[in-house]
Amino acid sequence: MKLFIPLLACALLAGCTSMPYRPAQADGAFPGLADFAATAPGHSVDVLLVHGMCTHDARWADETVAQLGSALKARAPGPSSAVRAIASADGIEIVERTITLRQGELRIKALVWSSLTTALKRQLEYDLSTRLPATRAKLNAQAKDKLLDDCIPDALIYQGVARDAIQQRMAQAILHATRDAAPDAPLLVLSSSLGSKILFDTLLRMEAAAQSTIDRMAYLVMAANQIPLLALADQQLPGATPGLEATVVQPPDSLRAVLLKRRAGPAPRSSSTGRLNLVAFSDPNDLLSYTLERERYAGLGVDVVNVLVSNAPTWLGLLERPDHAHTNYLLNPDVARMVACGEPRSARCE
Repeated sequence: MKLFIPLLACALLAGCTSMPYRPAQADGAFPGLADFAATAPGHSVDVLLVHGMCTHDARWADETVAQLGSALKARAPGPSSAVRAIASADGIEIVERTITLRQGELRIKALVWSSLTTALKRQLEYDLSTRLPATRAKLNAQAKDKLLDDCIPDALIYQGVARDAIQQRMAQAILHATRDAAPDAPLLVLSSSLGSKILFDTLLRMEAAAQSTIDRMAYLVMAANQIPLLALADQQLPGATPGLEATVVQPPDSLRAVLLKRRAGPAPRSSSTGRLNLVAFSDPNDLLSYTLERERYAGLGVDVVNVLVSNAPTWLGLLERPDHAHTNYLLNPDVARMVACGEPRSARCE
C-alpha cells in the first residue's frame, strides 16, 4: 500500500518520471561517423552492424540506419529490396545500405543473426503470458516474456553446445560482408550486447582470415556491453587446475584478445595515429550492461570512452523498464547523435 499510493499519484500527476542521463554524459571525447567519412581515403568507410540478444530482423537494420541517417541529415538510404542472405541454410541475413553525406559515403552491412536461435527458443513459447493459464502481474509479464523467454535464452544458447555452429556461420557472414572492402578503408563497428561477444569470438576463431578486418577497425561502438559478464563463462574455477594456487587468473576477455591481435598485426591504416576509438554506451538501469574498465585495455592502442545514457524514463527513482533499458540503445536519439557526430558534436554535422 505504501508503494501503491505514490504510484497512483504518479499516474495522475506529471513530473514523477525522470531521465537522469538525457542528455547523455561521456567521460571523454571521440569522433563520429561524419568525421571518419570526411578524412578516409576516397571519403568512403565501411560500417558493420551486429545486433545483440532478443529477436531482431531486417527492420532493426532499417530503423538503425534511419536513426543514423537522421542524425547526419543524410539522404534516405535505399529500399528494403537490398536485403540479402548469404545462404538460407546459414540463417544470417546481410542487410546492405549506403548513407551518402556531403563529406563522403558510409557503406553499411548489418549482420542479422537472430534467426539462428529462433527454433530453440520456440520451446519456451508455452510460457508466454498470453498462453499461460495462470495470471501474471503486468510488469512481471512484460519482463518474463521479453527478457527471460526471448533475450536471455540467446546468451544461454551461445554459451552452450551451439556456440561452435554460431561462430562458423558468423565467420562466413563476416567474410561475405567484407569481401569487397578496400584495404585502406576504415572499418567502423557498431555492436550490441551479446552481438559484441559473438563478433569478437568469431574474429579470434578466424585467425589469419580476420586479420585485415581487425587491422582496419578504427571505431568500435559497443551498446549494452556484456563482455565482463559473458567472459565469466570462459574462466576456470580458482584452484581447478592441479598444482596451481586457488587464485582467480583472469584470462584476456575476447575484446582484449582482439585488441592484442590488432596491435600484433601490421600497423593499422585505419587512422592517422593507428589508434582505435572505443566507445561504450551504458544505461545504469540496464541490468545486463557494464561499463568498460579503461585500465584493462591500457597500452593496446585504444582510446576508451564510457557514455551513460537513459533509454527510458525512471519512475519515482525506483524503476526503469528492464526491457526498454536494454534494447533501446540504437533507437535512443542521444546515442544516434553521438555515434554519428561524435562528442563534442563535430562541426561536420552542422
